[in-house]
Amino acid sequence: MSSLRPARQRVFLDPGYYSGYLEKLETKSQKFKKYWTVLRGNELFFQMTSRDPTYIEKISLENFVSVENDKSHSNTEQNSFILKLKTGETKFEANSSEAREQWKSYIYTVAKLEIPNLDFLPGQICSLQEVLEEEMKRLPKPTSPPPPLPPACSRLTTPEPEQSAYDDVENQLLSCFYNVSRVEAVALLEKNVEFGNLLMRPSTDNKNLAVTTRQEFKNQSVVKHYRINCVDNGYVIEIDDGILCNSKQDVINFFIQHTKGVLKPLEIPKNYEMNLSYVQEDAESGELIHSKLHLLKLSPPKTSTEPGIPKESPPAQSKIQQLATPSQPTTLPALTQAVNAELNLKLMRRRAAMWY
Repeated sequence: MSSLRPARQRVFLDPGYYSGYLEKLETKSQKFKKYWTVLRGNELFFQMTSRDPTYIEKISLENFVSVENDKSHSNTEQNSFILKLKTGETKFEANSSEAREQWKSYIYTVAKLEIPNLDFLPGQICSLQEVLEEEMKRLPKPTSPPPPLPPACSRLTTPEPEQSAYDDVENQLLSCFYNVSRVEAVALLEKNVEFGNLLMRPSTDNKNLAVTTRQEFKNQSVVKHYRINCVDNGYVIEIDDGILCNSKQDVINFFIQHTKGVLKPLEIPKNYEMNLSYVQEDAESGELIHSKLHLLKLSPPKTSTEPGIPKESPPAQSKIQQLATPSQPTTLPALTQAVNAELNLKLMRRRAAMWY
């Protein structure tokens, strides 16, 4: 059975500034592999041979930081150099020290749009100058900036919260975020197995975040820690080639979805009292007594909705109270008559209710 070949892509029609064989250190195997390398525009294209019209891989120089000799080897005859980008670094090895310096100078010229200040021969400087001019022509011309906007009317504005304050609010909203250390996170998950097996915490450098998971398999605990880098446009989970998420909740959702719910956020329930209680000191013995109050549930008053039954209106001031008002002097016969009239009225209402 034949082995799978790497995918190949068509080479773009950008001008080739410099080319030659380079050995590139592969990330997975950690071994050098030889490629025919072409610097086209501000990108390095890697081909199997010089006649191959397609490329296997390319590296863009847009996030260029530096290109320098590899100082990790004590052997001075080593012709390796390191290309550092904001997204990472790649190690190369040239055929000779002269080829190494040539590659470094061309890469620097294209990436920085300036010729490095090194001791070159006049012919080498002229060649770099031609490459610089070609690259300047290839790049799109910058468009003129839009006219400035008129000054806005002065008005009171609410200052935006600082980034640290925003992070604190987001951490509080995230139910499985705990401000604990690496060791404390493992202990917290072990103590609360029934409430989840995944939590987010600050990383050890206090600049980024981390996700800690714990699972039990055949009476053994499996603990894993994942680094979450905080970047300008979100959060990057440092697995594979990096997984970019927009928010911390999206990071947690990624772990839940891609493990089909096996990993669950640790959400420890809060305990609340179900009865009103208080502690007081016994007057005789001096001991503290824990007392509970048993309160009756409050229910709204029931109002009759059946037809024929008169609804009780809010009780007005009764005739007895009216007669007993100090401003209205009454006699005993009048008071007795008022009492009998009110009792007869209540009796009639009760009989009407019994009929219906």
